[in-house]
Amino acid sequence: MNKIYTFLIAALTLSVTAHAQSPAQNLMPDGSHDMYLGIGVMSRPVYEGAEHKKANVIPVMQMQWSNGVFLAGMSAGWHLSNQFNHEFGPLISLEPNRTSSGLSNSIQTPANLQSSVVGPGLSDRSHSKASNKLLGLEDIRTRILYGGFYNYQLAENLRQTNTLLFGAGNNRQGLRLSSDLRYHVKDMFPHHQLTFGVGLTLVNQAYAQTYFGVSDIEAGRSVNEQFTTKAGVKDIHADIYWNWNLNSSWLITSKMNLSQLINSAGRSPLVERKTNFTVSSAIAYRF
Repeated sequence: MNKIYTFLIAALTLSVTAHAQSPAQNLMPDGSHDMYLGIGVMSRPVYEGAEHKKANVIPVMQMQWSNGVFLAGMSAGWHLSNQFNHEFGPLISLEPNRTSSGLSNSIQTPANLQSSVVGPGLSDRSHSKASNKLLGLEDIRTRILYGGFYNYQLAENLRQTNTLLFGAGNNRQGLRLSSDLRYHVKDMFPHHQLTFGVGLTLVNQAYAQTYFGVSDIEAGRSVNEQFTTKAGVKDIHADIYWNWNLNSSWLITSKMNLSQLINSAGRSPLVERKTNFTVSSAIAYRF
């Protein structure tokens, strides 16, 4: 199975397809491309809702071609619009698995794109076996999610972004919709780009049950009580993206994310901390 996913990641890289805040295809000259590669560190909860954190070394990757095809971390897609104020197209993404040790790893993208992590942990203050709420739960397998994105430019510095992905969970029925409002601070600081975002994430019942529910069988072999979740808003969140252009080729890209689990996700017995904080910073080279 690991060989299959390794092949899929390589195929995504070769086919060059990606996601989210990339510029519309009509902004790039025909035959041109834009690529970032780098490395950094990230600190995040062991899993969504966990009290303990872990730090990881993270590769950074983003690629975009003038035909609208792009690759960003573990997501890939295709801009079908040739208008600046409307961006839309298909999207696929590799969702990491979750075991009793928490979420596995993936790859980060430069700021203004969705972030994740990969690489050996620098530190791992995971739960002891006596308190690990994931022990006894069914492992969640790695999945390829399918969907699309739609971004709308409300004003010169204000954009609304939407991403819909389907196929999460062992039953492949999980659906997740992320909607964000992002404000880009323009020309305030030389060589620096700042973007502030706020948004929410909606999920269907299958997704919520996969990541926050506890079946009667799992309750019998874990420290958790049985818990059934509902569809609805999973979290509200705020983001800060910061790019520091050191020169024409090198940049430091950073992101901070603060999210609050709400509704049935926030009431799950798996959740030790409703408020989650993730921060990452990396240096990348632009080709």
